[in-house]
Amino acid sequence: MPRDVEEQVALGAQLVEERLSLGDQVHEPRPIDHLAGFRSRRAATAAGEELVAAGYRIDGLRRRLLTVWLEFSAMTAVDSATAAAFTREVVGIVDRHGGTYDGWGGFLVAADDEAGAGS
Repeated sequence: MPRDVEEQVALGAQLVEERLSLGDQVHEPRPIDHLAGFRSRRAATAAGEELVAAGYRIDGLRRRLLTVWLEFSAMTAVDSATAAAFTREVVGIVDRHGGTYDGWGGFLVAADDEAGAGS
């Protein structure tokens, strides 16, 4: 079921709060995965091109039943302001191509991950 951008931003804020409660270092960049569904491959491909131009990487394009699922990602932090900004950007692109954004997710970055990142 389609969700408007404000609902997606609110869901993202809940994810950020949950991550903070688990000790996630939300200001640290990490790969964040996104998923969007479209009615046609043409629409998904067009959205994918716009997402690539905006700095995202396309990770997959798969048809399941009547939906074409576009998987994409970017390296980013997930603090409240950053998550709201990328959610607004992605929902805008997906909406322009008639798709439905299904949200974002990724690994937590713990305080000791930060210290061991270079080793």
